[in-house]
Amino acid sequence: MNEKKECKSQDPRITNPKAWFSTSELLEYLGISKSELEAQAKLFAEGIHYKLEIPNQPKSQVLWRIDLIDELLCLPIPPLEKEAMIKAINNDITCIE
Repeated sequence: MNEKKECKSQDPRITNPKAWFSTSELLEYLGISKSELEAQAKLFAEGIHYKLEIPNQPKSQVLWRIDLIDELLCLPIPPLEKEAMIKAINNDITCIE
């Protein structure tokens, strides 16, 4: 009667496909240049902070976790921008005309 359930503990922030953004979106959000991002490259871990859109294709677009990059770089986020970022990640943005 003692059934063991195997749990796969995965952080949903890492596996949520809506949480990944293009390099241009990341640069625009952070307000930095590509060279500034490249200067910080040693801080980022593949699979956590960035990944290839199509794995095993080196020329595939790089996708980024804006929230984790922002947290890592300790850049201050104004409250309204943070709220907008969270809504974008969760796909909770609506447009009302």
